[in-house]
Amino acid sequence: MKRFNLFKVSFFILSSLLIASASFAGGLPDQWTEINPEGFEYNGLTPACSNAPGTPDCDFTFFVKGGKKNNLVIFFQGGGGCWDYMNCVAAPTYTQYQSEELYMFTDDMAGRGIFDQTKGKDNPFQDWGFVYVPYCTGDLFWGANDANYYGTEIKHRGFVNFQAVLDYLKKSEIDPGSIFVTGSSAGSYGATMAFPYIKQSFPWANGYLLGDAGNGILGGTFQTQGIYNWNVQLPDWIFPDGYTEDMTMEQVFTDIAAAHPWDKTGQYTTAFDWNQTFFYNVMLNINNPGAWGTWPLVWCDWHNQMLESAYGTAAAAPNYRYYIAAGTDHTVMMSSKFYTEESGGTSYAEWLKHMMRTPNKWKNQECVDCGDPTICP
Repeated sequence: MKRFNLFKVSFFILSSLLIASASFAGGLPDQWTEINPEGFEYNGLTPACSNAPGTPDCDFTFFVKGGKKNNLVIFFQGGGGCWDYMNCVAAPTYTQYQSEELYMFTDDMAGRGIFDQTKGKDNPFQDWGFVYVPYCTGDLFWGANDANYYGTEIKHRGFVNFQAVLDYLKKSEIDPGSIFVTGSSAGSYGATMAFPYIKQSFPWANGYLLGDAGNGILGGTFQTQGIYNWNVQLPDWIFPDGYTEDMTMEQVFTDIAAAHPWDKTGQYTTAFDWNQTFFYNVMLNINNPGAWGTWPLVWCDWHNQMLESAYGTAAAAPNYRYYIAAGTDHTVMMSSKFYTEESGGTSYAEWLKHMMRTPNKWKNQECVDCGDPTICP
């Protein structure tokens, strides 16, 4: 009798897994497919790109592909950011519109990091399903506002676009076993703030959050003035007071990690990321575009604050780890460097495998010889 019951339990578990897998495969198309979320609204706003002057008319669309495994990667594209007339209109520092992107999506996407399905076991996401969320709003996917910059309207609707993607996934009848939320540069911030909403929608999935080159060292008037142009949308069950001017990315990551103690969160950056340093310098000199190119002058300032933030987050959040690589490169998740980076002592791809499969081996990693481009005090 006991043996028979054990057989019934085993059969039920196996059947459930097969049903979940079939549901997932049936919910997303087998090939890369472009989705237009026409008709969706969030707080009266429809999905859109920035509508910046001189840019072509375009709709916001996103791309999906089912996988052989019942797991899902949600990837947020990067592309700078803007929060002031100077860098939204006068001298834009962000991707203003969504280019024709379907051409880049193939079955193998060779050379495109985690999307490369030719790498076999080297790719931790081999045979996973994918969602690719383009970026064209200048607000790190945080905004839900049409801002007026001295007569020029910029549609900061990144969060609206994300909500359209999430609405599609919830209606697709998928039930993924694991969801890996990530993004590069601006997309890193999008992934971070999207993670709680995704987990709320799929609470039974194993959750992983990885920020790629989005460490959030802030300065100037960005926190006290610029960011208000976005109407930042925060998960109120984690941030009941909404956005506050003293909020840091260290706090954001720590609080999100604390709200999801059974999930894993982490960040990747190079020790002297040139692009993150550039945007830090733009914040410090927002009214003087001529000085934006002097970012090497603040390299050490950014580097030291980045280390302090990473160390502080790791100390406060037991389910958080960092990987600090050597050099000045910006982003890794969609780069061929994903498979060659090992300056942290463990290869980056292996580090991610530990994050998902062997958490006892998942450690903070930092380069020893970091290829410092300048001597820092």
